[in-house]
Amino acid sequence: MIQQDMTAAVRQDFGKGATHRLRQSGYAPAILYGKKSEPIALAMETKTLTRDLLRLHGHNVVVSLDIEGENGKKKHHVLIKDIQTDPITDSVLHVDFLEIDMDKEIVLDVAVVYEGTAKGVDLGGILNIMAHTVKIKGMPLAIPDEIMVDVTPLELTSHGITCGDLTIPENVTLEEELDKVCVSIVAPMAEEEEVEEEEAVEAEEGAEGPAETEEPATPAEE
Repeated sequence: MIQQDMTAAVRQDFGKGATHRLRQSGYAPAILYGKKSEPIALAMETKTLTRDLLRLHGHNVVVSLDIEGENGKKKHHVLIKDIQTDPITDSVLHVDFLEIDMDKEIVLDVAVVYEGTAKGVDLGGILNIMAHTVKIKGMPLAIPDEIMVDVTPLELTSHGITCGDLTIPENVTLEEELDKVCVSIVAPMAEEEEVEEEEAVEAEEGAEGPAETEEPATPAEE
């Protein structure tokens, strides 16, 4: 697990006007959600947030947060719950933090990174990734940031790599079905046959044309 130290200040002013002034002064609003306390509104330096958090967003990161102006000041250990950014400048507009207990287990989605070129791909097969993340349970700092998987041995005839094949650290637990397939090689012939079958069905439906409707009977001439 990646660790990052950051500082924040308790925010006193609220509302659209106050938020605008805060951003104009080079700070961004943030909020800390605690499990046993009320949410704390924060102000954090925008440049620092943009530099440190954006490069870590999408990774499992424990942020050690020092809050200035807080009664009974203490260090908060938090996860990044959500980040809002400006679509033009990419600068951070708002951050949600979630406080965690460092001495209690949590469950997080961990990225699965596939490396290498599968033997089946060299023979014309297609790499079919079915799991980009897996759930891992453990102490916060014990949970890995990512799990590496070497796909080189995969062949066209193989059954793929399952969750049970993943290399997981001994001090954490995999919260997935062990027979769940993470990645496999798909033969291109199978995909072509599926497409041809769909095209044949569409052609057959088109040939049948719209269903005929009966014309209303005309009254007999007297």
